[in-house]
Amino acid sequence: MDMQQDGPRPLSPVTVTDDVIAYMDKRGGDFRISTSCSGPVLMPVKVKPAKQSDIPIKAGSHLIYVSQYQLPWITEINMRLVPRILYTENDDL
Repeated sequence: MDMQQDGPRPLSPVTVTDDVIAYMDKRGGDFRISTSCSGPVLMPVKVKPAKQSDIPIKAGSHLIYVSQYQLPWITEINMRLVPRILYTENDDL
């Protein structure tokens, strides 16, 4: 991670899958990847607000804020990061 005046920036691009973008479009708003006891999770910022130290990643017309602690470990944002309580495979995207 490169430290610049305005904070850390990813050294390599993070890919956001199309199904995550569709999921975000359906639910509206921006999301955040944060740390949970079971690993990184993608949550709406209404539930888990972004922190000033988070790194924003463009995903369609939305932003995904990634915890600076999770960023070094994330190369792809996919549906595995969505908690099962918020999404099931039967959801229409």
